Amino acid sequence: MKTLRVIAILASAFLVGAGSAEAVFRSGVGRASPDTAATRPEGSLGELVSFEVRSEGGTIARSRLVSPDGKKASVVLRDPTDPTSVRMVLQVSTARSASGNVCVNYDVRIPELDLVRSGRVWVRPGVEQALPIGHDLVAVFTAVPVPSKAFDEWIKAERARKAPRAT
Repeated sequence: MKTLRVIAILASAFLVGAGSAEAVFRSGVGRASPDTAATRPEGSLGELVSFEVRSEGGTIARSRLVSPDGKKASVVLRDPTDPTSVRMVLQVSTARSASGNVCVNYDVRIPELDLVRSGRVWVRPGVEQALPIGHDLVAVFTAVPVPSKAFDEWIKAERARKAPRAT
């Protein structure tokens, strides 16, 4: 029962937070003139890192953030009914290799599950990389350069996944 409650709270926190994070990011990118945006090199703003914690029962937590190359980025998910209660803390930093692969250094803490993990994982841009992080828990990482065609395609896929379907 405790796990189901955590799943429900983290899912609702993600849904609220992800929408606003995308809006803030889009508005920040939208301030540049079209000429400037078109001439930006791929990945000049960093890497979009999608982080998901899954169990056999489904997704427990999901977050995404943009990490500038070599700098730490973090996100804190809170209980929507109790803003003082932290549900998950995620910190990442990324570095892109000459081959195009992305090294993601991560620190994650989920207090409700007594989970604290950190490490490093190499990710091919746009390809999910799964990593066991606990008993019946798997972290799934995805990284894409921002801006890039892969980023635009990833955003389209996320919107299509969230769009209401006719029954």
